[in-house]
Amino acid sequence: MDKNIYLRKQEQMVFHALSPRDIVTTKELEGEFPQVSSAQLNKIVSQLCAKGYLRRLKRGVYLVQETPSKVPYIKNPYKVALALYNGYIGFSSALRIYQLLDYEPFTIFVVTVNKSREKKIGDYTVKAVAMGKRAVGITFHEGIYISTLAKTFFDCFYKPQYCGGYSAITKALYDVELDWDEFLTYFVAFASNSLWQRTGYVLALLKEETGKLIPGLERFRRHVKTNTKLVPSGTSSGRYNKGWMVLDNLGEENILSWWYYG
Repeated sequence: MDKNIYLRKQEQMVFHALSPRDIVTTKELEGEFPQVSSAQLNKIVSQLCAKGYLRRLKRGVYLVQETPSKVPYIKNPYKVALALYNGYIGFSSALRIYQLLDYEPFTIFVVTVNKSREKKIGDYTVKAVAMGKRAVGITFHEGIYISTLAKTFFDCFYKPQYCGGYSAITKALYDVELDWDEFLTYFVAFASNSLWQRTGYVLALLKEETGKLIPGLERFRRHVKTNTKLVPSGTSSGRYNKGWMVLDNLGEENILSWWYYG
């Protein structure tokens, strides 16, 4: 990209103002440079994009690059994700931010009300997951909107496929002090009987095997109504737990693999 590095005077002026930022919007630029017409400003932005100093995330929103590059340089993937989709950081991404996940996921999850889609940006895939009325329980943490710790665990039990499965959930839960009252409020508001059962079964297993204090299990037992599978879309074979009326088609060794095998 050497031939495209040179910046004209107006381009230098705009980029100098942008360089401390990660992300910038057209509206912010218009407010910062009222003396420049919208048409001229759009032209400058287009030129900066062509030269690799800006990268369009969506209409009117741009990622600022410290140096021109064909590959986007992303300092904070969570801010980029929220610039793409309106919502909050959730699932495995929230677990990582709360330091409850041992690895750096390259899929960033954004919980939205009604939008489910994904987009690849550099090494990252940003995935929006529509949760409808369940898209609540948000806090502002380390400069981003993220699910509260209790809501993160509710979301993970609701859609365990987006957080690394039950093994990741149980390990994270074992390592943290949770606001169980808040956790239960989301079940009261949003959970089906089968979700109560599946979650209760996993929590009871965690308590029995590791000694983790799990208050409120009797609340989960009240919702044991009919037979259900731990993984609803999974196989119909496995070990049946009569007390919870749950067919464990995943296996205790998988649910608590970190406990059994380190």
